[in-house]
Amino acid sequence: MSTSTTTTDDDSTTIPDWEHIPCVQYGFPGSEGPPRAPKLRTIFEQIPDTAETASPMYLLTQDQYQRQRRLKTGYEVTGTTSIATELQDEAEAASRVLHPVHIESDVLPEKGPKTLLRWFRGFIEDRLNVPFDTCTLYFSGNRSLHAHVPRFASGPDERERLREMAEAFCAETDANLDCVLYSAKRMFRLPGVAHTKTDLHKVEIAPKWGKDRIIRESSTASPSTPDSYASVLQRVFLSHEELLEDSAECSPTKPRNLFRVLDSDRTVLDLSSPDTAVATPLIEQEGCPEERSQVPLWSQYNAKEFSPYAYADDNPRSVAVLRVRGGAFARARERDKATMIPAWFYGAVGCNGEYSKEQEHAPLQVSERDYGKRDFHLGDMLVIIGGRSRNSRIIDVEPQDARVVGHALTGGDGSRDRALTTLDERGYDIGSAGSTTGSATERAGSSGGATEIWPARDNPQTEAEALQRQAEQEGIATLSHHERIQVACRHLRHGWQPTWEWFRKQFGSEFKPQVTWQQLQSVVNGFKQYGHVEVPPRP
Repeated sequence: MSTSTTTTDDDSTTIPDWEHIPCVQYGFPGSEGPPRAPKLRTIFEQIPDTAETASPMYLLTQDQYQRQRRLKTGYEVTGTTSIATELQDEAEAASRVLHPVHIESDVLPEKGPKTLLRWFRGFIEDRLNVPFDTCTLYFSGNRSLHAHVPRFASGPDERERLREMAEAFCAETDANLDCVLYSAKRMFRLPGVAHTKTDLHKVEIAPKWGKDRIIRESSTASPSTPDSYASVLQRVFLSHEELLEDSAECSPTKPRNLFRVLDSDRTVLDLSSPDTAVATPLIEQEGCPEERSQVPLWSQYNAKEFSPYAYADDNPRSVAVLRVRGGAFARARERDKATMIPAWFYGAVGCNGEYSKEQEHAPLQVSERDYGKRDFHLGDMLVIIGGRSRNSRIIDVEPQDARVVGHALTGGDGSRDRALTTLDERGYDIGSAGSTTGSATERAGSSGGATEIWPARDNPQTEAEALQRQAEQEGIATLSHHERIQVACRHLRHGWQPTWEWFRKQFGSEFKPQVTWQQLQSVVNGFKQYGHVEVPPRP
């Protein structure tokens, strides 16, 4: 590659001697919206100090770029507003436009970051087939979160297809994504700039941050805009080795090398419209597809299902860690029309102790009772603890916790007990799950036959266990009514009788049978997870 130096009235720029030169248009703050620069700049030039937004990338020929360079202001054209608009129209007509794939939603104040990121993950992974963890996340400085996907949409047709996919996703999932941003010549806010309405900066965020942390980081940070638009692209693309040319030898850290190391086949989305001929849907095909990219979706509906209830007799409870990949379905000839949920399993161990699933796509079988408990949304991260009652405990977990618990379940030294302990240590209420090792007390407790509650440990693992220890060491009178209810919730997972006996022992001569019965009965009737507990007649 060779370069040539050209000089304009306002800058001195080294222009690559390439067949096509990547350029963008910058937008600036104004009283009636950000006016646009009349000329395009190469992505290697310094971003103007007051620029707020940037356009998609237009690949100009050398003749087009030189035509622009000969104009003094950029407005010396007829039939359009500026040379920038004229060149953009020509590039669009020739399908020489690379649109950055951004996913945005402006309902952060109403929905919160967790919901927006769940939408982003669902659309990016399930519709674009791009790992969500490879995306760069930003807070806009006002009402929006942005996900910068390390991909381009090439040309007007692909951009329009992206918009249609986003609209369809919103219609099917009730998500609220900004679909207007997939319009021609759309301007995108640059990282680091302050929003004119709030004076908060567009800053990079972490997936687990809450709204308060996001606002705090945006208000206290002092970010600056990147040196060039090539630097913006480097942050999004070049941290992922799978997007680079296999034979790349030049350093990707130098802006001029950006397009020499990126693999165009891997960085440009293939959003071509499907064939118009009617074909059997992939998920309805009987045989596993030969195309590897189709196997995950096919497996979510056709692989051997995982049942949390199978082999439950005289066995401990099952544990499954999974992500929901689609809506519920059923088939007449499979499991008597049992309800199935398409899923990705980080790990699952059935009641009989065999490793049923590990890092694979497959359906999850759910009982009528479990399915009636909640809505299974696309992207939900869940831990399901099931057994003979077919009344599972279903726990929503954070994405990073799902991976850790899945490894604790099926990793080298993995087990159900280790997975549940990991959940407990991370602050999740595992309720009546307890240990799955089948100790006499706990195994009996799962069927209502436990005889006692074990004393709390010296190093309590939950708040409820700490309150139990306080009652046992300092007297139950030191607990408030609400704290006693917390302890009762902890004990009722073992059944009514052991809970009753524990309170009788703690109160001693002050024990009041009718008051205790009424309070325990209220807990059992008020929470679905105690549906296995039988309430005896009032004393």
